[in-house]
Amino acid sequence: MLRHPLPPPDRTTTLRYRQLVDELDAAIQLLIDNCFPGRLRCGPGCSSCCTRFSVLPLEAALMFAARPSCTPARVAGKDRCRLLSGDRCSIYSHRPIICRTQGLPIAYVHEDGTTLEVSACPLNFAEDHQFIHEELLFLDHYNDRLAELNRRYCRTNGIEPQLRIPIELLARNL
Repeated sequence: MLRHPLPPPDRTTTLRYRQLVDELDAAIQLLIDNCFPGRLRCGPGCSSCCTRFSVLPLEAALMFAARPSCTPARVAGKDRCRLLSGDRCSIYSHRPIICRTQGLPIAYVHEDGTTLEVSACPLNFAEDHQFIHEELLFLDHYNDRLAELNRRYCRTNGIEPQLRIPIELLARNL
């Protein structure tokens, strides 16, 4: 159990987070429609990328606040996400940003500012697939906005913004 349940975010932070998620979901759908129509193998029941992970306090608080509409799994494999139920996400509509981007070719600008790092699901793309710029989902902008919203939430609630909440801890409390 969380000893100190995370307080719900204020209305402004929640609205800004929802706006961020809506913009990201729209960008993802546009990428799929324009570059990969019918090519992605991801779908209901595909949970190969659903492993143990952690989330920022803001996303944990939002997931916790949505708990009446969620029915998380109580049993999962050793390295599997504790929120899976029969290889399906039990909190799908409230899943964090990291889960929304799985399966796609994700691009990050390396810290040196000159190198591009790309990761992609091996079920959707061959290891030697050469992506063009238009096929990549650049997450830095979204991650920066998420980090700022998290800092605001943490500052307001006296929480360390670097804190990560393990999904298995969160699942035990949903």
